[in-house]
Amino acid sequence: MRPLDGEKRRAHIFFMARILVTLMAFVLLGAAAACSPKTTPHVPEQLSLDQLFERLHHAASDQEARLIEATIRTVWTTNGRPETRKLMGQAIALVHHGELEAAEKLLNQVIEQAPAMVAAWNLRATIRYARDDYPQALYDIAVTLKLEPRHFGAWAGLGLIMLDQGNKQAALRAFETALRYNPHMTDLWEDVRQLRRELSGIPA
Repeated sequence: MRPLDGEKRRAHIFFMARILVTLMAFVLLGAAAACSPKTTPHVPEQLSLDQLFERLHHAASDQEARLIEATIRTVWTTNGRPETRKLMGQAIALVHHGELEAAEKLLNQVIEQAPAMVAAWNLRATIRYARDDYPQALYDIAVTLKLEPRHFGAWAGLGLIMLDQGNKQAALRAFETALRYNPHMTDLWEDVRQLRRELSGIPA
């Protein structure tokens, strides 16, 4: 598997970003309130992150896994003051509309006000990756993983950067780590299989 060219890489990262944005916006706009234990019995609101990750690992269906992912992202997004969460929501909306520079400026404010908000660091990393600012994207990923070592999205992003840079071994390790924490990232499994074949010298 060759590194993605610029056009394909941007399309791929914006696809991932839109998924992230949709889940976060779902939470920040209050739609998560509709997912009460009555409608989503597999994801009680009172579960800790440890319990959520345990359930994610053993989710019986893609639907259940998506609900648990959304709940985990809720936790990652809501550890700030109301005004900070409002800024985060505005940044998400800007990313959704492709206004990356403006979104990054807002995320700078979010991170200054709530340096432990994992979602802000990871979203800024996504923006910086989309803008080909690899050093700064890697910095934000490093902070994200320091705050939350199980952040499967950050591990996947790290893998993409390593793949773009031609470091297949590092990309494989990052993708495998992402899948260890979230085995339901189906888009990564084929990348992992292909990288394993290439690194073993097996023709594609």
